[in-house]
Amino acid sequence: MKKTICMIVIGLALVSFRSARMSAAGSSGPSANGDFQFSLVDGALRYIQFDVRTQKNGDTKGQMTFNDPTAIVGSDDGGSASSSAQGLFVTAEFDCLQIRGNAAVMSGVITQSNALNAIGERVLLVVEDNGEGVNAPSLDKLTWGVYSSSAAGWTPSDAEWEKDPGVGLTWLATDAEREDDIGIPSNPDRTIGCRSFPLSSYTLVDVSHGFGNVQVRP
Repeated sequence: MKKTICMIVIGLALVSFRSARMSAAGSSGPSANGDFQFSLVDGALRYIQFDVRTQKNGDTKGQMTFNDPTAIVGSDDGGSASSSAQGLFVTAEFDCLQIRGNAAVMSGVITQSNALNAIGERVLLVVEDNGEGVNAPSLDKLTWGVYSSSAAGWTPSDAEWEKDPGVGLTWLATDAEREDDIGIPSNPDRTIGCRSFPLSSYTLVDVSHGFGNVQVRP
C-alpha cells in the first residue's frame, strides 16, 4: 500500500510539472483540462487529472493521471488474494485530441501503472464541459476506455503465386467524379484514437458539482 501511495504522489507531481510546462509554452490551439473527483454507482470516489492541447504545429501533447483507490490490482504471478494490492494508478500520454462544441475526446498510451499489464495499452477519455458552479445548466460528464493494441496476424496474398508481387502494395480508393473525395485507404490505421468512434456512441457519466471542473476550449 505504501508503494502505491508513493506512485500516486510521484505521478501527480509529474502531471503538475508537465501542465505548467505546457502552459508556459504559450500554445493557443484547442485544449481540454480537468482535475476532479467522481463516483459511480458504488459511491466510491475516483480521481482524475488531465491536460491536453493541440500545438501550433498540429501536434497534440498532454497527459492524464487516474486513481481508483477501490480497485484490486493483481500481481503477475496469478493475482492471488495475498499478492494483490488495493488501489489502481494510471498515467497516460495523450497524442490525439478532437473537440466538437463542448465535448472533447482524447487518446494516448498508458506509460505508467501499478497494473503492469496495462502499460502500453491505448486509452480514451471523453469529457463534456457543461459550465461551472452550482448554476451551470447541466453537470460535467465523462467516460473512458482502455483498449489492447491490435496487430494484423496475417498478410493477404495470392496462394497460386510463390512470390505475389502485389504483397505490400497500398492504394487509395476514391470517387473519380469528385475532386474533394478524400478516399478510403487499402490499409487503414487500426490504432484506437480520438477519431475511432463517433461522439454519439459514448455513454457519459455525470460529475457532481463541487468536486472539480472540466474545461474544453475549441
